[in-house]
Amino acid sequence: MKTKNIILIPIILVALLTGCKKFLEEKSDKKLAVPETLDDLQALLNNNNLYNIVDPYSGEVSAGDFYLTDTDLNGITSQPDQRLYTWEKDHLYSPAALGNDWLYLYTLVYLSNSILEKMEKIDRTAQNAAQFDNIKGQACFNRGKAYYNALQLWSVAYNKATAVKDRGIVLRESTDFNIPSKRSTVEEGYSTVVADLTAASRLLPLPPLHPSRPARQAAFGYLARVFLAMGIYDKAYAYADSCIAIKGTLLDYNTLSAAKTYPIDRFNTEVVYECFANNPSIMSNIRAKIVQELYNMYAADDLRKQLFFKNNSNGTYGWRGGYAASQGIFPGVVIDEQYLIRAECEARSGDVPAALRDLNALLVKRYKTGTFKPLTAGSAAEALGLVLDERRKELPFRNLRWSDIKRLNVEGAKINLARVANGITYTLPANDPRFALEIPEEIIERSGIDQNIR
Repeated sequence: MKTKNIILIPIILVALLTGCKKFLEEKSDKKLAVPETLDDLQALLNNNNLYNIVDPYSGEVSAGDFYLTDTDLNGITSQPDQRLYTWEKDHLYSPAALGNDWLYLYTLVYLSNSILEKMEKIDRTAQNAAQFDNIKGQACFNRGKAYYNALQLWSVAYNKATAVKDRGIVLRESTDFNIPSKRSTVEEGYSTVVADLTAASRLLPLPPLHPSRPARQAAFGYLARVFLAMGIYDKAYAYADSCIAIKGTLLDYNTLSAAKTYPIDRFNTEVVYECFANNPSIMSNIRAKIVQELYNMYAADDLRKQLFFKNNSNGTYGWRGGYAASQGIFPGVVIDEQYLIRAECEARSGDVPAALRDLNALLVKRYKTGTFKPLTAGSAAEALGLVLDERRKELPFRNLRWSDIKRLNVEGAKINLARVANGITYTLPANDPRFALEIPEEIIERSGIDQNIR
């Protein structure tokens, strides 16, 4: 194996072999067990451990919506997580052998490429066309999603004026480990993401078989998210609108019980596509406290204040958990996000009535029945401010805040982050180079690619 290789083959093979035990056991010789048919490939795609729980957590640790006491921070056994928390320049990731965001995302890329390469050897016929297209669409969706998440962590925010020269991520379009890895530009990275997700939107079926498997609506929702991150608001609007048009039912929070440990049910009516991020110990709700600034944004009659957060009975609040029906990070595609994307794009285009219509349609489902007073705005700028406030309140711990901070700072928002730990104030000023996280050192050593500016 050449050293110009980013993915650690042994770990990927272990994931493949242990994650597909049932499929492999059907083979007479496990050493020869490789997916060959469309059914084989779909069996591989059905493995949630390989596709649905590999989203990154680094951005959420870095985004600043929670804090730890010194005692809790010093008790964390993961030094990389501690360093992510205080926005250090280096040593942000555990070795790949222990698992890290780079490994998980590029394993997803490798698996997607493996499926797409296998499909080149399978004929598409009238009889298998639906299954063929669905499988190819899933592979394109998963690869596009992995690349998008990688861009949020290891590249600067998309800036139309500089994207053609800004350093982006590694794009691996083949499983051939002899092809040297190199960094693309940010423009090339986003173009690849858009191409993959657009292909997925044309190939995937309209009705999803299950929220854990992507369908056309999920591709539309993800494209809306991507174009929002790029600041291409007309396209973000179009895809959010298309996503909502397929099924845009909002969950009425008045029907939820705050007495439940996790009040929001899994697979509820708003969930379009379910996926998870590994929840690091630093974000455990017995440690992580919600920053007061965020908690104070919610009005007394806003049901999210009770449903999202738990009272620690000591003047602090923890995260109860959202759409995962657990305390973890939920980065899946959900209808509430699509309403907020559409509202933001409407406000930016100057269509204040439409922006307020979407925003109020969401918020009436979030306040105690009979207490919500529709929001008004005298200008597009005021409407945009309202939407951005509600975006932050509606979408905590959904792997969106880090991306939002980066894109809004490109537009001049001047969002500066600060945390105090062990008597030291750590800061991350707007547009600081550290918003593009350090690429794991072992990847730099193995591949020879350029490290991000520190």
